Amino acid sequence: MNNYFNNNDEEIIVEICNHCGHSVSFGSGRFVNRVPDLNDIVIRIDNNLKFPLGDFVCFECDNKTSDDFK
Repeated sequence: MNNYFNNNDEEIIVEICNHCGHSVSFGSGRFVNRVPDLNDIVIRIDNNLKFPLGDFVCFECDNKTSDDFK
């Protein structure tokens, strides 16, 4: 369920942080240190992420503790 496909069966990657919503695409300044989130969207929703469609976690959010997100 983590894979999103268009009409040509190509995987669509959503290049935003699933915690803060910032872009992690090339040229955003967050591309190099982004971390892929291998959970599927159902688990991301269960984990109460603000942007569950995002396929990555940015460097800033990856370094925060769970208390920082409350």
